[in-house]
Amino acid sequence: MRKAVRIRRILRQNPNTKQLWDKKYATYIEEKSVRSDGTHLLKFMHLFNRADSILDFGSGLGGNVQYLASHLQNTRFILVDHSEVSQDFVKDKMLGIGDEQGNAFEYHFDLTQIPDQSLDLVMSIQVMEHITEYKEVLDHLWRLVKVGGVMLISVPVLGIRDRTSVHVNKFTVTSMFKILTEYGEIVHISPRTYSKRSGRLSTAYFYIEKQEA
Repeated sequence: MRKAVRIRRILRQNPNTKQLWDKKYATYIEEKSVRSDGTHLLKFMHLFNRADSILDFGSGLGGNVQYLASHLQNTRFILVDHSEVSQDFVKDKMLGIGDEQGNAFEYHFDLTQIPDQSLDLVMSIQVMEHITEYKEVLDHLWRLVKVGGVMLISVPVLGIRDRTSVHVNKFTVTSMFKILTEYGEIVHISPRTYSKRSGRLSTAYFYIEKQEA
């Protein structure tokens, strides 16, 4: 009985289990709903164009990589997601291992096999709000970035107004600046979406470039 109560408490603390996301992705696949930031990403094409290697952490059903690959050539894309459902779908049904534009795609369930300082750009779009130990993930992503490379992050910035049940972290613009300035003094910000109800900024992009130590 006590064990069952403890498990329920853990799930309440962070409902973002692998099983939950496997189920969500299976539903999205059935509904043919592959989400992507689409044209929102165009504002960062000056960053993507100079990157020979791009990692997408929490890549889901690959919508963002698919969109970027349609605008880039000869780029190595690394898709990282813990869901076998999503990874199998992207690899077998959507992107495969390469395309006609010379882009290559590889797939990982975690970051452990990727060498430090080996990537030009790492991105994570609407993922950190789901991860309890988000700071450990950011630290690891930052280690993967080469000097001169970029880490691009997007999160909700509603703070306590964020009522989404699977968002275990309630970020604000201020809190994200504080978090990211630990990696570099200059943090760039760009709006992503606004609340239809209040008109307030609801999600935002942040990026930092890695400078020489």
